[in-house]
Amino acid sequence: MVPARALGLLLCVQLCGGDGELRLVDGGGRCAGRVEVKHEGEWGSVCSYDFDWDHRGAGVVCRQLGCGVVAWASPYAPFGQGKGRIWLHTIFCNGTEANLQDCFHFGWGRHFCSHKWDVGVTCTEALELRLTAGRGPCEGRVEVKLRGRWGTVADDTWDMEDAEVVCQQMGCGSATVAYQDSQFGQADDPINLAFINCDGNEEALWDCKIRGWGPYTSPTKYDSAVVCQGFSRLAGGDGACSGRLEVRQGRAWATVCHGHVDLKAAQVVCRELGCGAAVAVPAAGHFGAATGPLWDGAFECNGSEPLLATCARRPTHGQACAGPAAIVCSSYTGFRLADGGLGCAGRVEVEAQGTWGALCASAWDLRDAHVLCRHLGCGPAASLPPGGHFGTGTATGPLRRDALSCSGSERHPGECPVVLLGEPACPPGHAAAVNCSGAAEPLRLLDGESRCDGRLEVATSPGAWARVAAGPGYDRAASVACRQLGCGVPEKVYAVPAASSGPVELQELRCAGTEELLAQCNASGPAAAPGHSPPEAAVACSGDRRLRLAGGPGRCAGRVEVYSEGTWGTVCQDAWDLPDADVVCRQLGCGRALEAPGLERFGPGTGTPWPGAGGCSGTEAALWACPAPARRGCRRGGGAGAVCSGLLRLAGGSSSCSGHLEVLRKGTWGRVCANDSSPATAAVVCRQLGCGTGGRLAAVPAQGSVPAWLGWVRCQEGAPSLWHCPSAPWHLQSCGPEGVTHIACDEDTEDTSGATSTAGATSSVAPLTAVSGSVPLPTVLCVLLGTLLSLALAALAVQAHRARLQRRGENCLGSTRGSEGNCETCQCNTCFLAGPNRATDAGSEVVYEELDYSLMPEYQEEPSHTGSLSMGSGLKLPDDNWDGDEEESNPGVAPAPLAQPGHSPLDGYDDAAAVPEEPPTPHGRDAPVQPRGDTGYDDVDIGTLGTAP
Repeated sequence: MVPARALGLLLCVQLCGGDGELRLVDGGGRCAGRVEVKHEGEWGSVCSYDFDWDHRGAGVVCRQLGCGVVAWASPYAPFGQGKGRIWLHTIFCNGTEANLQDCFHFGWGRHFCSHKWDVGVTCTEALELRLTAGRGPCEGRVEVKLRGRWGTVADDTWDMEDAEVVCQQMGCGSATVAYQDSQFGQADDPINLAFINCDGNEEALWDCKIRGWGPYTSPTKYDSAVVCQGFSRLAGGDGACSGRLEVRQGRAWATVCHGHVDLKAAQVVCRELGCGAAVAVPAAGHFGAATGPLWDGAFECNGSEPLLATCARRPTHGQACAGPAAIVCSSYTGFRLADGGLGCAGRVEVEAQGTWGALCASAWDLRDAHVLCRHLGCGPAASLPPGGHFGTGTATGPLRRDALSCSGSERHPGECPVVLLGEPACPPGHAAAVNCSGAAEPLRLLDGESRCDGRLEVATSPGAWARVAAGPGYDRAASVACRQLGCGVPEKVYAVPAASSGPVELQELRCAGTEELLAQCNASGPAAAPGHSPPEAAVACSGDRRLRLAGGPGRCAGRVEVYSEGTWGTVCQDAWDLPDADVVCRQLGCGRALEAPGLERFGPGTGTPWPGAGGCSGTEAALWACPAPARRGCRRGGGAGAVCSGLLRLAGGSSSCSGHLEVLRKGTWGRVCANDSSPATAAVVCRQLGCGTGGRLAAVPAQGSVPAWLGWVRCQEGAPSLWHCPSAPWHLQSCGPEGVTHIACDEDTEDTSGATSTAGATSSVAPLTAVSGSVPLPTVLCVLLGTLLSLALAALAVQAHRARLQRRGENCLGSTRGSEGNCETCQCNTCFLAGPNRATDAGSEVVYEELDYSLMPEYQEEPSHTGSLSMGSGLKLPDDNWDGDEEESNPGVAPAPLAQPGHSPLDGYDDAAAVPEEPPTPHGRDAPVQPRGDTGYDDVDIGTLGTAP
């Protein structure tokens, strides 16, 4: 028996002092490694038996070092055995101690365990998580930094719950796909974590049950990977790169309010989405109203963050939401004019993904040139020389055939819609060219929806601007300003509060209203306004009139709203009809009108109804080009709606998210030939239709007389929409033996039902035309009879299946039964185990179990060894050449027994067995001994899973 004085040492914690210094060594950093304490000027290790060392003692270590909380702890010298003194043999910690030496121990230098039991700790601050080899920071192979080195995560049962924890921890929203088969390539790094089981609500991956802490060097094909939805998205725009900003809140999308993000935050969002650079942060509600909850907070970014989720956040203090924040991204990160001799003339070149290239002149027109020239500070465009006038430059690749479709009112050419689909190849040397006027605009409108709306400012000198005071007659100055900017006539002239306080430059303009230029008006000299700033003049010109569909499932269905007189308003529904809706659909690039519902469909909206609609013939180019009906007020109120066909759909499938790919052109639907279509095309189409983030593309034989519009569609990974994918030119054709393109999407029912789709102009017909109403009685009877017939057939199939199983069970040759009733050997593919009531109902009592060893072989953890998974590391994973029918020969390891019927395998791992291990006998007859009956394992500590004695 241990001397009584040894037992008395258990109280030594309150009497024996120490230096109190603590460190972790050989773990790749200060927050992981072998636990060592300093006493009498000398460092020594700490040992403990496995039933004494747990998360409470390890937690004291992590807290004392300021390293977070404990992630993993082991008493089996996981970081190697110490070489010097063993200073402490801990007995018990309650977890609240300020220092490790405050726990119960045998006294300084007194111990009953050897260096083989030197305890080790990994704290959370020593661990890092990342996704690699994907298209962005929110998808790829899962890697964990352990012991200062990055390594993979191996798990043959990796599932969506595991992936959900990774995505949420990365700030990437929810998981959409979980891969366990090296989907993003096989890494050469070690395996740092293996056999992970998460519930899905853990805060970090290392909070899950982890049965293998590496590093392990054995090769494996089980490199876990994930694809996350992302923390942010842009909804309601034309594709995934423009729209209102929504962020992931739990498992739902929440709208961010205008004013809670700025251009720096927008740059982070655009980069995160793979959409290039942010070119505009339009006014609140530019892409429609919010459809879900509001995000309670604002983002403060420096612009260099990889994800919006990593930006600092600030509270809004109850500030009212002015409307959804809007962001416009562009794949173009730069524009310039080259080889023109002057800065305002030359060949048009754009930068995309870090590469400059000349733009083809085939689709280049004057409106595009006006936007570019003004963006470059060169005034409006003066002329368009023929293609190739300024040469082709030094670029060796083909000219970019991107077709810009600017309206002329955009502030930045990146705001213009871009189409690549169906554009023909550019003739060699046919590069776009422009001669800008070179005269900088002497006036501008700021803080509005476009360059034709906002606060009026005039240039006083190059680079210097003065605001215009809202004085008498400033409405006539607004008329001159709209005309000079090429923005039509004023629709609304109003005063806005001063943009800033303190001394500002103001000009009071007195115009007759007939001047061609604002400079011809009488103006007062610059005047300082000490103490306060008077209101400033603002104007909304008719050239800024805009149109949108709000409150629907996408931008091609909803309540019609017109931006007029500086505000968004609904359209009066008194005389609204299908020809009016047809004009709206065509103007928005949404195909043809299918319906023209009233307010009962998408709501009445807010604001004063716009009365100038209801008399269209259906052929007008814009809604405001229709003859205005006689103004008799708006008796029925606003809320006129439109449901458009869209320009893209999947037809002939089981749902709107599967079928033949069809596009609408010139009023005719046509299919897409499957000749050499890229696999990425499926993901682009599915994402555009709001049908998930991925899909499968197949070539199927063409059936029927439906022609095809396109072929050779070659979308690249991450393309924002199908319209940004190159293809052969548009023309009606038959697809021939190659067949037509068929796509089956991984439908995301949660997103399509709970948030506004980002399908944009490509919303499919099915979800838009589904309206509630009565169902004919014959249809109901047919459905009921079909259901009953299906149930009868299912019952017959079950009976036939049971009979077949019974016959196969009787023919199982050479089987013997073990003590638990299981088939120990069997020549059949399936072993049948009959219960005691088999004679009563053999069909209902038969239990069968597939004997499949290929999932995962036995693993064991050996104390103090780190290395190969297959050679003594304690964790074994099957490699590509492993035969599931062969047992590994290892005389030192007892074979793992098969899981018995009626007993659940250890945490779902069918072929992993816990083998008890006896600890070394302490020095002393009555020292603590490990309980022999405890063969379980701790959530993190797998110390009891060792080799057989």
